[in-house]
Amino acid sequence: MSEISSAVRNLAAIAAAKQLLAKAEAAAKAELSAELKRGTVYAHTAGGEELGYATVPKPSKPKPSIVITDEAQAYALAVDLFGEDVVEQRIELTEQGRKSFEAYVLEAHEQAGSEGYFDLPGVAVSVPPAKVPTPRFTPAKNVVELVRGMAQRGELNLSEVLALEGGDRDD
Repeated sequence: MSEISSAVRNLAAIAAAKQLLAKAEAAAKAELSAELKRGTVYAHTAGGEELGYATVPKPSKPKPSIVITDEAQAYALAVDLFGEDVVEQRIELTEQGRKSFEAYVLEAHEQAGSEGYFDLPGVAVSVPPAKVPTPRFTPAKNVVELVRGMAQRGELNLSEVLALEGGDRDD
């Protein structure tokens, strides 16, 4: 086999390993997600050396997004609320005026609650859905060395991790 054929064959094997690793990682994260709703879990070798840790973060809290749907009405309301200093001659909210106005709108939105009626002229508030927290793994700096050692001692079978032989496979 020529050197170029060997290199291409190695690239094919590497591509297959990447796909298998991605599937194995997704399956492990799904298993972790089913068992760990929030927090951190550390992984160790049989000898007690830390391999790394998996975390599931606190769910993010969605932040309301303010959209001024009718600038003339919204600016008139801002002037009524905060005086003429919040607008410039070209009828634009100043930076501070916009911040004050958005703070007022957010407060009104929060007071209305999720079930309440919220209506300010020229303003709409939308709240994006919360992001679902997903597990992530942070490896130890020497994880390759540690995993190689585990495989050599028979503590870990990489073929099983990658589902290379037998077992349930999703091909």
